[in-house]
Amino acid sequence: MKDSSKTKEQLVQELAELRQRVAAMDSEGDKLQALMNGLAFAEIGIDIVKLDYKVVFQNESLRQRFGDLAGKLCYETYMGLKEPCDFCPAIKAIKSNKVEMVELTGADGRNYQLLSAPLPNSDGTIDKAIEIVIDVTERKQIDKKLQSSKEFSTTLLVNSPSPILVLDTDTSIRYVNPAFEQLTGFVSAELIGKQAPYPWWTEATIHKTRRDFEEAMAGGARKIEEMFKRMNGESFWAEITSVPVKRDGVVRYYLATWVDITERKKAEDTLRQSEERYRTILEEMEEGYFELDLAGNFTFINDSVARHLRYLREELIGTNAREYADEEDVDIVYKAFNKVYRTGEPVRNLFYRVVRKDGTVGFTEATVFPLRNENDEIIGFRGVGRDVTERKRIEDEKRQLEQKAHLASRLASVGEMASGIAHEINNPLTGVIGYAHLLLARRDISDDIKHDVEVINEGAQRVAGIVKRMLTFARQTKPERKRVNINEIVDNTLDLRAYHLKNSNIKVTTRLDPDLPMTIADPGQLQQVFLNLIINAETEMKSAHGKGKLLVKTEQMNDTIRISFKDDGSGIAKENLERIFDPFFTTKEVGQGTGLGLSVCHGIITGHNGRIYAESKPGKGATFVVELPIVTEQLELPEPEIEEHDKVANAKILVVDDEPVIQEFISKVLTTEGHEVETVDNAEDALEMVKSKRYRLILLDIKMPGMSGIELYEHLQKIAPSLLQRVVFVTGDVVGARTMAFLAKTRVPRIMKPFDAKRLRTEINRVLTEGM
Repeated sequence: MKDSSKTKEQLVQELAELRQRVAAMDSEGDKLQALMNGLAFAEIGIDIVKLDYKVVFQNESLRQRFGDLAGKLCYETYMGLKEPCDFCPAIKAIKSNKVEMVELTGADGRNYQLLSAPLPNSDGTIDKAIEIVIDVTERKQIDKKLQSSKEFSTTLLVNSPSPILVLDTDTSIRYVNPAFEQLTGFVSAELIGKQAPYPWWTEATIHKTRRDFEEAMAGGARKIEEMFKRMNGESFWAEITSVPVKRDGVVRYYLATWVDITERKKAEDTLRQSEERYRTILEEMEEGYFELDLAGNFTFINDSVARHLRYLREELIGTNAREYADEEDVDIVYKAFNKVYRTGEPVRNLFYRVVRKDGTVGFTEATVFPLRNENDEIIGFRGVGRDVTERKRIEDEKRQLEQKAHLASRLASVGEMASGIAHEINNPLTGVIGYAHLLLARRDISDDIKHDVEVINEGAQRVAGIVKRMLTFARQTKPERKRVNINEIVDNTLDLRAYHLKNSNIKVTTRLDPDLPMTIADPGQLQQVFLNLIINAETEMKSAHGKGKLLVKTEQMNDTIRISFKDDGSGIAKENLERIFDPFFTTKEVGQGTGLGLSVCHGIITGHNGRIYAESKPGKGATFVVELPIVTEQLELPEPEIEEHDKVANAKILVVDDEPVIQEFISKVLTTEGHEVETVDNAEDALEMVKSKRYRLILLDIKMPGMSGIELYEHLQKIAPSLLQRVVFVTGDVVGARTMAFLAKTRVPRIMKPFDAKRLRTEINRVLTEGM
């Protein structure tokens, strides 16, 4: 029924508005169609389903997948079901007037996501829904794989026996797994979100650790080893492999895998210490250690072997050991190594000579073992040896010393025998000489008897001379002391050796101080010293270059006369400078020197209270220096010529001597002189007599059975010190070092046996006259 009340103008207006609406609808339809086509191109399906489950619209995407379903039931065509789906989003959207979404699996077996929205009619009623259908099959598969991957990764991280640490790019801790907690003792809740420095860093290594950490964060994959501390303060070592994890080319976080290498580090330290210990032992031990291949080539040696052969280690490696064995011992060495190879047993105490780099010969004593591989096969040799050159030299020297000592012992025995003979002869010889002189002094004997006595006296004097020479041989007499001119002794010695020096092409230069003072010495002994030094210099220069220059110089230095002998020979090795004056020491070949010359020189100069020494540098000659004190007065004057003294007043004299003939002779001589003489044959009785009687003079023998004369003298010092000034020693004893020291200290007068009546009277009168 039309509304006739509307005017024409109103109808025209409404028609115009209707046209505009249709035009607008056509425009929106075009837009909607473009949208539908775009979604179809993106393989997104669009359909419209009515409340009765019938499909009233499909876009091209759904038609290509399921065919044209217009007017067909959606659950039959899409889902392949005979009844509607309980979860149908289209029906739910229509009924609830809300957007519904669901994921389902279509009849084609693929997964779809449905977004259903109510589609109102023009009158506002709702009986259909529009659906957006998206194929999410690939996404679901990816999500499933991703989920599986996440579950796998999570399981792997949690159950990994390796400690794992995940850090954000700002160094914040994102994740730690249980193994990391167990390693460090720190729990995840305490660590998540913490930034560097971390609580397991140590104060001692924090700077190095931070540097390594920053380099790892800045670079790619990196592996470091560092020492850390656990929560309980215990130290441990870890090997950390850090890997940057990137997404879209940008580092998102860092994954650090830790390995506890504490035990490995301990083992490495133990191994290193062991290797260092054994290397130190090998390098520092005196024994040489070497390894050879089967051909005998050196594959390893320590420094001791190189020092022994006087090569560098690198010069020896790869060379054959037989090259260094002395030609005469090559066969010995070959047989020894061959035996080790054949038997597999070591050879011990292998002694052989080696030729060193400088051409000298050394001696080696070695033990050789087989060198085996892991299959117990002999692949070479190894050995421990020592340089026994010095030992060999010492053994040779010892053998020579033993020979020399045996000779010296024989000489000493002869000397002791000479000393003993001299002492035993001197006592009876004193009686013979003494009584001979008494007889010769008598006027009541006939000329023929006097002649016989003279013969006896002459023979006795000859015996006395023989005894003196025996004492000289035994070196039991003191050196001669008199004023000497050192320059004259030097000149005389050079003249004595001039012919030999000229034939040896030795040019001698002297610089003798003309103002050199005189001194007290034994000229014969000094000449012996100077001659020995000149001959030694001559020998060294001739051996070095067949000629030479010798400078002999004298000079005064304060209170000392200095005599030097400088040669241009090969010089003296530093290690020998302190030994050259040792008895039997010599650097000459066997049979060319006794090693006693310089020792005797040293003894002579020392006996003169002087000094002898040498200065030298190898290759630059040697200088021997003799220094003698300047003595202006004789320390001990030679025995004066017998000079008669005026007879002194009668004195009471005690004679202590174990020889009856000596007692009788002295008593007879002194009694004749008017003295009162008492005699005793032992020191013990003499001591008792001295306690009860007073004597003006005591003549005391030094050597007696029981208490000696020296011991009696010491007793007198205790009971009556004044008696010491009344003692005169009468002795035939050999003057030894102890006796000499005693006499020098006490300055007691002495009469040496043998003596005659004249000498006895003179000495006694002299002693009594000088205030005894």
